[in-house]
Amino acid sequence: TLSFEVYTRTADGFEGDVLIRSPVTRIAHYEATLTSEGHVARMNVEWRTPKENPDGPSARGFTITFEGDSATVERRGGRNPGTTRMAAPIGTIPIVGKSPIAFAVFEQAVRQAVASGSENYAITLLQSRRMRLGPNAIVRFAPDSVSMDYFGNPIVARVDEVGRVLGRSGERTTVKIVGERISGVDLERLAAGFAARDARGEGLGVASPRATVEASVGGAAINIVYSRPAKRGREIWGGLLVPWNVVWRTGANAATAFSTDRDLEIGGAGVPAGDYTLYSVYTAESAKLIINRQTGQWGTVYNEDQDLARVDLARESLPETVERFTIAVESTDDGGVLRFSWGRTRFSVPLKVR
Repeated sequence: TLSFEVYTRTADGFEGDVLIRSPVTRIAHYEATLTSEGHVARMNVEWRTPKENPDGPSARGFTITFEGDSATVERRGGRNPGTTRMAAPIGTIPIVGKSPIAFAVFEQAVRQAVASGSENYAITLLQSRRMRLGPNAIVRFAPDSVSMDYFGNPIVARVDEVGRVLGRSGERTTVKIVGERISGVDLERLAAGFAARDARGEGLGVASPRATVEASVGGAAINIVYSRPAKRGREIWGGLLVPWNVVWRTGANAATAFSTDRDLEIGGAGVPAGDYTLYSVYTAESAKLIINRQTGQWGTVYNEDQDLARVDLARESLPETVERFTIAVESTDDGGVLRFSWGRTRFSVPLKVR
């Protein structure tokens, strides 16, 4: 479980606490007041680490005040304190954290959409830490269901007639977050237990930590930078994590970067010295590695026109489960082999210096 949240809503605003566990346990207390039109007029957010983890992140917070089509953001603590005034469309919704993970914030967007009567209601999300506006929309696709875009895939929610969110799913997105309403949540007790685990080094940690592979094959220096998602009991191949017939970033977060200082042959395809991105695509019967010329992009940004080559990946079963997605480059008598291992499956492709 990544988060818990307890909040209350009135006609004048909403207030609550959200506990987030990744990479360490923190609690955000938020208070929002609403205008007569039901838009956020002011939001105050205070982040803290439970006392059970004394070495955790220090307190920080922000206050956002909206006036007409502008916003004043006051940031306290953290790496970017200060006050900034910026343009913000009427009805802009502040985000608690890096994404609209807070139920109350997501629900605020839905309630504004329902009140408007529109089937496709444009919204703007404000990320206070980076001072970034994100245009989006709440789309009603069924009488009791709405969706919001998340990097090209929908977060969907079940809602009642006034926009109260009954459940939410991001299973079709890259974050795979599913949220349901429950009762009897003791947020402080949960936070204390999770923070104590953090202090002992037993916490959840970064969901998909960054990793680097450095290898030498036939005199070629190969470097791969990627992020490592965890299985966490979920179905991988052909499931929600890596669906069949869908181009995958071959990891998580930013696109998987591959570089070589010598011309290579990978799976029979010529790969000149340089920088590339590694994507891949899988079916129940086959798997292919995609070597793409575009570099430096987020993992969901894929341009097929930039493909250098697509090569076959061999598949084999593993005797034990690999919990985190792992990329390796190993030397062989003929050069080397590039391997991708996750769950009980490993994919591989030969490579050598041309």
